[in-house]
Amino acid sequence: MPLASRSPKADKTRNDIVRAAEKLFAEKGFRAMTLRDVTRQAHVNLAAVNYHFGSKRELMLAVIRNRFEPINVERLRRLDALMAKHLTAPIPVAAIFAALFGPLFESANTEHGPDRALMQLIGRAITEPADFMRSMHKVFFNELSQRFMAELRRSCPQLSEEALQYRFFFVINTMLGTIIEQARLENLSGGTLDATDFDKLVKQLTDFAVAGFIQTDATP
Repeated sequence: MPLASRSPKADKTRNDIVRAAEKLFAEKGFRAMTLRDVTRQAHVNLAAVNYHFGSKRELMLAVIRNRFEPINVERLRRLDALMAKHLTAPIPVAAIFAALFGPLFESANTEHGPDRALMQLIGRAITEPADFMRSMHKVFFNELSQRFMAELRRSCPQLSEEALQYRFFFVINTMLGTIIEQARLENLSGGTLDATDFDKLVKQLTDFAVAGFIQTDATP
């Protein structure tokens, strides 16, 4: 439905449905959750879900868009700023990774503490079947990955394309693992490190990712 034609009541209903679907997806996953589950959680009828979204897949697209589109917009804004600053010179790899990591961790750090719902959403998403993840990645992360990979290629000409692809995969998975398992940091450190200090997490994560990423490619 066009934004201009939506009433405040319709917006509230739509938002209630999206929040309910996010909660159920985090608890059950895409295949196990049903639209009837969503109607019960959101206290709406099935007609309302079908009216606003049309299908379970479209509803999940709205859930992912609601959470990750603002993060990705900020990531690309920071990358554009780096490109404008460095012009034709390669961007330092640490700055590229900071632009990639920072917006995610900042979104997960609210005034009420870590956003557990976001972390649960990410955790569930990465355990979903490959066909689900491929469709979500194509819509929301394909352009983002291509843009960041293009700058990493310029900054790391010593690496083969194969090494670049593998290492970017490792970096992404390390980022995701860090944000969904950040509480484990306190356990592993015996309580000496603060898992909610996201500024330090991003700094340490960036240093770690850069050290592994820029090593000379040993592929024959």
